[in-house]
Amino acid sequence: MTALPFERIISLDELRRNLGEIKKELPYVTFILTDRGNRIGILTATREMKRELMKSTAGSFKGTELENETLWKEVLRKHSRKEKITI
Repeated sequence: MTALPFERIISLDELRRNLGEIKKELPYVTFILTDRGNRIGILTATREMKRELMKSTAGSFKGTELENETLWKEVLRKHSRKEKITI
């Protein structure tokens, strides 16, 4: 089983050695914990921690060209195919 891009497989020894670094990555990455190569658990951020991260980034487009409402209307508009796809 391969880890997804937002998952990282680490051993318990690596967790002990790099706890500070892993704590910083926690809101962005789910860690799969192993002991002697066997998966034993998952380490992930709490909902509260993820919510605080979302709150801190809210409004980050303000004052930039990404704040343009017509841009987002175009980006989010559904695009229909004019021709059917044949497989």
